[in-house]
Amino acid sequence: MPASYSLYELTEYIRRVIALNFTEPIWVNCEISQIKEVRGNVYLDLVYHDETTNEVTAQMSANIWYKSYLFLKNKLGALLPSLLVQGTHVQLKVIVEYSEKYGMKLVVEDIEPSYTIGQMEMKRQKILQQLQDEGYIHVNKLRETPAVIQRLAVISSDTAAGYIDFSNHLANNSYGYAFSTTLYKAALQGQNTERDVCEALRQINENHREYDLILIIRGGGSKTDLAWFDNYNIGVSIAKSELPVITGIGHDIDSTVADSVAFRSLKTPTAVADFIIEYNMEFEAKVIEVLRWITQLSGRTLKYNQLELTQMTQMLRMLPAEIIRNNRLKLGQVMQQISLASAHRLKYNREALNNAESRVSLLHPKNVLKRGFAILRQDQLIIRSTSQYKKNVAADIELYDGKITINPNE
Repeated sequence: MPASYSLYELTEYIRRVIALNFTEPIWVNCEISQIKEVRGNVYLDLVYHDETTNEVTAQMSANIWYKSYLFLKNKLGALLPSLLVQGTHVQLKVIVEYSEKYGMKLVVEDIEPSYTIGQMEMKRQKILQQLQDEGYIHVNKLRETPAVIQRLAVISSDTAAGYIDFSNHLANNSYGYAFSTTLYKAALQGQNTERDVCEALRQINENHREYDLILIIRGGGSKTDLAWFDNYNIGVSIAKSELPVITGIGHDIDSTVADSVAFRSLKTPTAVADFIIEYNMEFEAKVIEVLRWITQLSGRTLKYNQLELTQMTQMLRMLPAEIIRNNRLKLGQVMQQISLASAHRLKYNREALNNAESRVSLLHPKNVLKRGFAILRQDQLIIRSTSQYKKNVAADIELYDGKITINPNE
């Protein structure tokens, strides 16, 4: 039979080998795949992904005992909970332990936060470069905002302090502006952030005509808390949104992927509220300025028209008298012309009448008889031709100074 070892002998040998080779704590880079806390102790499942295929190439469990957890909490403060989150890349200082009965595990003594932050920054830069290459960075910045912002779709948590501050600041604005706010609840950190935010954006865009603006509101937090918004799918969803998206997720200096692709990025939720209030205030100021301009212009126009009306009234008062005077003058001229014309016509007609009377007088039979003419009558009829004359009928010859009767029978 070939030589063999008992399972205990094998595991004891492995323990001695590990104990000899790992006499001091070592630093390990890994990702937290699962985490749970039991009675103050923290239990971790750690994994390592291949950088090329992203496949899990190593996996191991780790513990943070209660005393070590208190040490880390005092050292890192509020940063610790954001480091100990599923999906976070961490650098851990560990003691490698191996037990014949329970196998190998890592006991965590310390955490290097700068490594996690560095990994997050590298991830953020990689996502931003991808979004830049795909043309998403400036898409949402080109969206148009309405003249007045009133209907707001807010993505946040109803219990988030930032959302409460935003709502109070907006409701109590000193200008009395009214706003309609619809909340779409979403996780603001943790594994559900991507799913919730993208789903909220999808729902809002299905009804985008009901809103003027989309707001993503979150209170302050550490870089690791806010790094959940360094997400490619969230960035694409914001870029493709039908409405302008404004973020106020709590960054003081750095910006997340969501901030970079949004229409506008503001530091805090109250800054977002101030932006909306000031935006409407600027519109109101423009309206007031236009109203003032219209008032001045209408005043000048009214004054000009009043002056023109006064001048027209004066002209209307003077015009009838002027027309009457001109018409009287014209009438006088016409009367004079008529008088002159009638006198001339009367004189002409009188002369014509006198000429006619003279001609009539000259043609009167007595005047004609004076010139040596005579009138021959037979039977009271004037004989005008020899054919009318009767030889055996008495005839009367009228001369200027008397009548001669010729009787052929005598």
